[in-house]
Amino acid sequence: MSDLVGRYPWLEPAHDRLRAYLASGRLPQGLLISGAAGVGKGALADDFARRLLCSRASVDGACGVCAACRLVAAGSHPDYLHVEPEEAGKRITVDLIRRLIDRLSLKPQYGAARVVVIRPAHAMNTAAANSLLKTLEEPDPRTLFVLISERPAQLPATVLSRCQRLEVALPEREDALRWLAGQGFGENAEALLAMANGAPLRAAELHGGDLVQRRRKVFEDWIAVSRQAADPLAVAEQWAKEDGETVTGWLQSWITDLIRVGSSRTPAGGRLANADLEQELRPLAEGLELRGLFRRLDEIETARRSLEGQANRQLIMEDILINWSRFR
Repeated sequence: MSDLVGRYPWLEPAHDRLRAYLASGRLPQGLLISGAAGVGKGALADDFARRLLCSRASVDGACGVCAACRLVAAGSHPDYLHVEPEEAGKRITVDLIRRLIDRLSLKPQYGAARVVVIRPAHAMNTAAANSLLKTLEEPDPRTLFVLISERPAQLPATVLSRCQRLEVALPEREDALRWLAGQGFGENAEALLAMANGAPLRAAELHGGDLVQRRRKVFEDWIAVSRQAADPLAVAEQWAKEDGETVTGWLQSWITDLIRVGSSRTPAGGRLANADLEQELRPLAEGLELRGLFRRLDEIETARRSLEGQANRQLIMEDILINWSRFR
């Protein structure tokens, strides 16, 4: 078993697929690794890159001791290139891709392989994607492009068509909870996993702060507004102090669970995505119109997109909560 699979067992199917590429000696020029945030896509790409660059790699992984492995570990291997936004949440610009292309005009400095990781690939703006496309259309056989994305649908079809697709699936809920318990996160594991949309590595990242308590407070406010026991405007003022994407993500997850209950589409095992909130969500779903719940989901998705711009956060939260209070 590879070290990667030993650490993250749910990555075994994807790891085996990459190992098959190596065993066949036929690597794609472009590889798109997609899946939920926090499922381990980056770790998978890094493990694959290390095996390609290692001078003494086995089928299961890099040796970890050769000169190439030491350079990768130090973050200074000249043939292991990364392209990321210059600031978190920003776009990958055409200038970043042009700089990459300039570097690719030179020969690999070690061995015959070179790996380029672009993450998140969906952050490329149109000009950047078009510039990369020219390189993908005339590939250098020594270079492997690895694109990592949680939102592959946002990539141009022309880029998608030139990449082999590798979807990394979320682990089964019980497997994820077992892994989190093994990492010492047992007490809040269910809440953490729900906040991470089932992605165990994201759940582990959330551990240690007050996010579990903040989520609980937002949920209680939402329930109170539904029962007309709280003023939507006052609650919106408090919610505006939270990260908008986080709050709207919670709301989408809770409403999706209400739809599951209302349409009798509870997942196998009878558990909702927000299992720790199930006792409150099930009675809340009684009497709610499914069509109206879908409208609320659409409204929140629109609000989420607006929050990515310069919109007034408090006004957006007010609209969400007023509509929710009237819906009930």
